[in-house]
Amino acid sequence: MRRPLALLLALALLGGLAACGGSDDDASSTTRADEPTTTTDASTTTAGDETTTTVDEHAGHGLEPGTGTKVLQYWVRGEDLATGANWVEGAAPGRQAVEALLAGPTQPDSLSGMTSMIPEGTELGGLDITDGTATIDLSEEFVSGGGSTSMQLRVAQVVFTLTQFPTVERVQFQIDGEVPEGLGGEGLPTAYEGRDAFDDVLPRILPESPTPYEKISSPLTVSGLANTFEATVRWSVSTTEGSLLEEGFTTATAGSGTWGTFELTTDLPAYEGSVVLTLWQDSMEDGGDRLDVYEVIFVLS
Repeated sequence: MRRPLALLLALALLGGLAACGGSDDDASSTTRADEPTTTTDASTTTAGDETTTTVDEHAGHGLEPGTGTKVLQYWVRGEDLATGANWVEGAAPGRQAVEALLAGPTQPDSLSGMTSMIPEGTELGGLDITDGTATIDLSEEFVSGGGSTSMQLRVAQVVFTLTQFPTVERVQFQIDGEVPEGLGGEGLPTAYEGRDAFDDVLPRILPESPTPYEKISSPLTVSGLANTFEATVRWSVSTTEGSLLEEGFTTATAGSGTWGTFELTTDLPAYEGSVVLTLWQDSMEDGGDRLDVYEVIFVLS
């Protein structure tokens, strides 16, 4: 059951007041040295099918555009993949995207409740992309610990991060320079054709744009993947106080058991600050309940 937004905002305010008494050394979010440092009281937590979002509205805590290339980073929220982002520089964005993935979520993604199933200490030994196949060599830490779900999620994180690039259609895993019989004690496959093997760890709606705390001006473009009843994806954009700015629905290229893509563009009324994009599908039974809710906080400017 989803909690009323007013209650969530009250809890966020209490949490922000309590946080004022701690030192900066107690911060649990991660900020890399090459990123802009941001300060925010925003947080998102997910437990099972329940997604709770609390934010403190400040226009200045968005993800600052970098001078390089924006890449998507695929993390874990609850037991599903979730989409974050990072900025990389140089002529090898694929390798840099993987290195950033191994380093863990950025601050905006951490604040959105995202984490990584890739074990700490995993190192990238090499990445070669030839004729549509990305051969990635990871250290033995990658296949250590966890269970079947954890292993499937960490493999999905790597496959989705690499297959965002049009030059990658297939991913081949190596561990310490060799192709193992299987990945981990679960013996997962070592090669993947695209993204089709990960239905069990995907939310029914996975937006890939916008990404958490991204600064965006109207018109807003929302895009991603979906596998919903009759391919329908419903959406709304609201202020953090719950005031509706815009809502509607769009149709993915496939649905009802088949994955498709969706994209919509909409004008938003004049507003500056953090807003919440909510995506969902209606219950097939009565049409009144929201199912498979996915929320993204971004900054409207």
